[in-house]
Amino acid sequence: MRRSAIAVAAAISSASLVLAGCSKADDNGDDGGSKATADAATKSVVNASTEKGGTVTYAMSDVPDSFDPGNTYYAYMYNFSRLYARPLLTFKPAPGEKGNEIVPDLAQSKGQSSDGGKTWTYKLRQGVKYEDGTEVTSADVKYAVERSNFARDVLSLGPNYFAQFLDGGDKYKGPYKDKSDKGLASIETPDKYTITFKLKQPFTDFDYLVTAPQTAPVPKAKDTGVDYTKKIVSSGSYKFQSYQEGKSVTLVRNPEWSAKTDPLRKQYPDKIVVNLKVNQATIDKDLMAGTTTVDLAGRGVDTQTQAQLLNNKDQKANTDNTYGGRLVYAALNTTVKPFDNVECRKAVQYAIDKVAVQTAQGGPVRGDIASTVLPPDVIGYQKFDAYPTK
Repeated sequence: MRRSAIAVAAAISSASLVLAGCSKADDNGDDGGSKATADAATKSVVNASTEKGGTVTYAMSDVPDSFDPGNTYYAYMYNFSRLYARPLLTFKPAPGEKGNEIVPDLAQSKGQSSDGGKTWTYKLRQGVKYEDGTEVTSADVKYAVERSNFARDVLSLGPNYFAQFLDGGDKYKGPYKDKSDKGLASIETPDKYTITFKLKQPFTDFDYLVTAPQTAPVPKAKDTGVDYTKKIVSSGSYKFQSYQEGKSVTLVRNPEWSAKTDPLRKQYPDKIVVNLKVNQATIDKDLMAGTTTVDLAGRGVDTQTQAQLLNNKDQKANTDNTYGGRLVYAALNTTVKPFDNVECRKAVQYAIDKVAVQTAQGGPVRGDIASTVLPPDVIGYQKFDAYPTK
């Protein structure tokens, strides 16, 4: 996924108040205090609340690729889907660096590795129920991975990493074409609560792979392919009340969810509403007014709103200037003359007025000048510049 580029994001304290209750775990009292200060929400939960009731309102200037947890690619949808879809593992719902930690979700613990890293086994929590009261099983997780990775002619929007790693993944045609109805042999379910993945080669970071919502269970009998997004069966704390394609989505509490089988989620708001195709300027105004809680895509406010926020001391205190979701770059076609010559490519790199490009994107407050494709918020980042210019 594309990461980074600094953007100003409105994080009004009243919005954080509800967000902390909606999707955050108990963060050991690290709530950052009640007074809003710039960048406060990058390190802590601001104005944390355990109040029940009310509505959390999301808005987006476009539409997501899909609400189907098995058919989405973008990080903001990975995050949002955790309200109604429980992957085997997930990232700890905590602010700042603590949010990089992987923790068990549907699984009882992280994977047990064997065979030199080629076999990974997970034990599911017992008693987890769908919104209709039926119990989640390992067969549902197996089916979810198969439908999302091996039926690319039907579900093509998410990644297919499992297909690349699983033994026999290059030959399996997916559950919609599987006449044997046995599924992929390298995903084993010896009992209701155990699932084992057999890989074609060792992969020590497999736990990271199963944090994807593609491991969130899908009951085979309820799957309708590309239309599943219209009636998603919830395994999380909230379920779909309504889905109006391209317009809005409404979630309400899942009565079958239990805190005893889910240490990560809460059920504070009564309702969660997502309004789609809302003008970005309108979203910005509603965020500042508190009538919208979250900009779903989280790309930051528009240029006009940015200037208003930065020029007002009180309003600036309610913002975070943090690394966001993208790296902006220019690509040179290395197969077309003269750019097949590395010296010509270097000449472009040295000649470009990087400050002018940065200004065109909104100035320094909108993003750093990148000297490497790896952004500063990714673990392992090191600052270097192979082609330094003034």
